[in-house]
Amino acid sequence: MSMTSRLLVLSLPVLLGMACTSPKPVPQGAIQVRVTSEPEKAALFLAGRPIGEAPHALTVASAEDLLQVSATLSNEVVVEKRIRFLSQDQAEVLFVFGAGKSTMAKTLGLPKILVFDYGAGVTFDLNQASLKPGFMPLLERQAGLLKTHFQGLDIFVCGHTDSTGTQERNLSLSLDRARAVSGDLSGRGVPAERLKIQGFGSQYPVTSNDTEQGRALNRRTELILPQ
Repeated sequence: MSMTSRLLVLSLPVLLGMACTSPKPVPQGAIQVRVTSEPEKAALFLAGRPIGEAPHALTVASAEDLLQVSATLSNEVVVEKRIRFLSQDQAEVLFVFGAGKSTMAKTLGLPKILVFDYGAGVTFDLNQASLKPGFMPLLERQAGLLKTHFQGLDIFVCGHTDSTGTQERNLSLSLDRARAVSGDLSGRGVPAERLKIQGFGSQYPVTSNDTEQGRALNRRTELILPQ
């Protein structure tokens, strides 16, 4: 056997091994998710099946599967489940435990809430209230979820800003953004009478406004449903 033949024979198992261990591609339409909890180390489940402990990363087939992610932590009650869409295929899910621990639940007078959180990366340009083109597929998916899984419930459409700008400007901008989202959802078949518009300006940040990343998270639009 020639030297070249020996190299080919030796290389074949190596190449096959590399093919077997290469990462699997993410299916089209799937969503990569990071799940956290406050406090940490909540037990996590997907459609009732244990999947680990928060924080935890997983991939789900669709946005509907995010509704099937649940959590438990000793005898504490989940008062807020927050689904934050970072893009079409990336999301974060946060579970907040403990009565009185959810600021938005207290503000809206609800004992438990489900929050769909859309941050500045996908929603609006800085200081604008016109919907970004990239937000449209997410709103279409959101409208489908609302019509399929939450029929008859009030939907609070809440606009928020960061702390830059005047209080008056922030309040006006947050209302305009909530109206824009509400109008789009109504145009996609979500009953307008169920959409309750709220503008909070910079009153309820989800993180510090000291960094650009934090300000981007605070410039958000939320859809909040009672649970």
